[in-house]
Amino acid sequence: MRRLAVVAGFMLLAAAAASPAFAQSTRARLDDLELRMRQTEETLRGQALVEMSQRLDTLETDLRALRGDLEVLQKDNEDLRKRQQDLAKDFERRIAELESKLTALQAAPPAPPQLSGATRPATESLAVGESAPLPPVAAPATSTAPSATAKPTATAAESPAAAERPEVLYGRAFDALKASKFPEAITGMRDFLLKHPAHPLADNAQYWLAQTHYVTRDYAQAIEAFAGFIARSPDSTRVPDALLKKGIGEFELGRSTNARATLDEVVRRFPQNDAARSAREQLARMR
Repeated sequence: MRRLAVVAGFMLLAAAAASPAFAQSTRARLDDLELRMRQTEETLRGQALVEMSQRLDTLETDLRALRGDLEVLQKDNEDLRKRQQDLAKDFERRIAELESKLTALQAAPPAPPQLSGATRPATESLAVGESAPLPPVAAPATSTAPSATAKPTATAAESPAAAERPEVLYGRAFDALKASKFPEAITGMRDFLLKHPAHPLADNAQYWLAQTHYVTRDYAQAIEAFAGFIARSPDSTRVPDALLKKGIGEFELGRSTNARATLDEVVRRFPQNDAARSAREQLARMR
């Protein structure tokens, strides 16, 4: 019995000694778990901050890209405005040149009337008769009098036709163009080309017809008219400008393939011309 009591006592002592250790171990485990939870929270918080930072970086990158696109659009708009101003100045300059040429044509003295074959020999016979007076001279002198009398009648008969001279028709259409009466100018230029297709001013009429369609944004008609001008005046100094505007018109109508081909032709054929620079800029915008 004594041994049993001793054993029981030792067991109680062991249990008493073990209880604080067990309690301390449990507390340590709780502290460790709490520490791990804090670390996990900090890790998660750090990941959230990293993701937020990445999102902010992405937004900043997108914002910079949008600003860059805006600057490009503003630059393109400025270039387009400048090109329109250059075209307007060129348009005014060409109008002034043509106006001066037309004024010179209108101010030129009319050609002397051509003498008929019958009148010229009669005059020459009269001159011979005067140097050597012979009786037959009187007959040619009498024959020249009716022709002199008939001259005012012929002039009066030609005055209605003078109002429809090619230069007058062209000048009327050109005046309408300068006054921004575009429908009237188009009708006048077409009428001139229909009636006088081989006149020296026909090339100018074809160009200004195309230019008027271009200014009024009738690009389909402008393309056709510019093509007609290039076909009839392949060596004209206006061909680069005509090709450029034809290409821009094709681009405005959504004909991208044709527009690129036309603008490439400007750059290839006229690399040193101002039209080539504008064509390169337009091609860069189309890429």
